[in-house]
Amino acid sequence: MTMNRRSFLKRSAAASAVIGAPSLLKAQPAEYVFGASLPLTGPFATAGQLVAPAFAMAQRLINEEGGIGGVPIRFLTEDSGYVPQNALANYQRALATEGEALVAYFGDSTGFMKLVAPELRGDQARLMGSTSFASELANPETNPYQFLAGPSYEDQFDILLQNIANEGGSSVAFIYSNTEFGRDPIAHGKARAEELGLKVVLEESTKAQGADIPTHVTKLAQSGAEYCLLQGYVTGVWPQLIGGARQFGLPTKFMGTFWGMEKIIADRVTAEAGPFLEGYQGVMPYRYFYDREGAPRYETFAEMSKEMFAGTPLETYMPTWTIQTMCAIEIVVRALRDTAEKDLPLTADNAAESLAAIRDWDMGGYFGGPISLEGNKIGTGRVYTYGAESGLFTPSSDWFTV
Repeated sequence: MTMNRRSFLKRSAAASAVIGAPSLLKAQPAEYVFGASLPLTGPFATAGQLVAPAFAMAQRLINEEGGIGGVPIRFLTEDSGYVPQNALANYQRALATEGEALVAYFGDSTGFMKLVAPELRGDQARLMGSTSFASELANPETNPYQFLAGPSYEDQFDILLQNIANEGGSSVAFIYSNTEFGRDPIAHGKARAEELGLKVVLEESTKAQGADIPTHVTKLAQSGAEYCLLQGYVTGVWPQLIGGARQFGLPTKFMGTFWGMEKIIADRVTAEAGPFLEGYQGVMPYRYFYDREGAPRYETFAEMSKEMFAGTPLETYMPTWTIQTMCAIEIVVRALRDTAEKDLPLTADNAAESLAAIRDWDMGGYFGGPISLEGNKIGTGRVYTYGAESGLFTPSSDWFTV
C-alpha cells in the first residue's frame, strides 16, 4: 500500500495520542543562541566594553569544544545603557526573534535581574547569569533560573566585616551608590556588624557618577570611622572618595567588593593621581589573570587572547569583569551540556535542575579549588590588597567558603 505524506502524518498523530507521545518531534536547531545585555553606554560603559570581548572568546572556545550536544552556539548582544527597562526589552526581543533556539541569557545588572524575574515563567523562562552578585538572586525557591557566578554581595560584606573584626577594628562606615547594586548588602551589613561588635558610624548614599566627593568625605571625617566599605561602584567615585580622604588626611582603611577590584582602574588612578590606593583591600571570588600557576583554563584564555586581541590591552591581561563573565558562561554551558547528555530538552526547568546538581567541579583555575552551586551561588573568595608600586592585587587571606 502506498502512503502519502498526509496519511502518514494522520496515522502518526493517532498513534502518538494512543501512546501518549508528542504528536510531532521538534527538530534540533542549527545553532543555540545565548542572548546578552551589556551597558555599552551609560555610567558603567567601561565595564560593558571590557566584558563584551568575552562573548567572542566564549563563542569560539565553546564551539571548538563541541558546542552544546554537538550544536554550535552564537551570542546575540545588545546595549542596555545600564537601564533595566532597556535590558528587559532586549530580552523580550530575543525571545520573540530567536524562540526556542535562545537557551540562555546574560543580564547586565541587579536592577534588570530583579525586573525580569517575574517574567521567567513557562516558555518565557531561560537560564540566566549576569554581572550581578545580588543577594536576592541566590535563592532557588524564588529565582530558580538565575544564579551568581560567585558569592553574593551580602557574603562579600560578611567577609570584609569579619576581616575588620579579626584586625581588632571597632567602627565602620558604609558608602554606597544609590542603585539596587549599591543598596543590596547594606541592611545585612548593619546586622552582621552588630553581631561582630562593630559600630556602623556612617551610612552614606552617593550618585553612581558625579558624586559630591568633598561633602561625602567631610561626613566620613566627622564619623571617625576606622574602616570604610565601598559598594555599588565600577570605574568612578570609589577612587575619588579614597583620594579625597587622603587629601583630607584621613587614616581610614578602605575596602571594596568585586566591582571595585579591577587592576586596570587602580593602575590608571595611580598613574594619573599618585599611589594613594596603596593598601586598599577587597574581596575577589577569582584568581587574577596573572595568577596562572595551576590554572589551565587561564592558560587557554591567554593563548587565545594573543591571537584574538592582538594590539589591545586584552592581549596580555583579562580584566576581572571579563573573568566573571567567562565564569558565568562556563557554568551555563556545563548545565546545558549535562542536560543534553541526559537526552532532555534544553528547557529552563531542565537546565536549572542540572545547574543545582553541580558539585565539586574543578573549573580549571577560576577559584582556589573545586566549586559547588549551593543556593544558586558559589560562596568562595579571598581578600586581596593593592600595591601601588607593583600594580598588583595580591592575596592577603586564604581561600575560604561562606
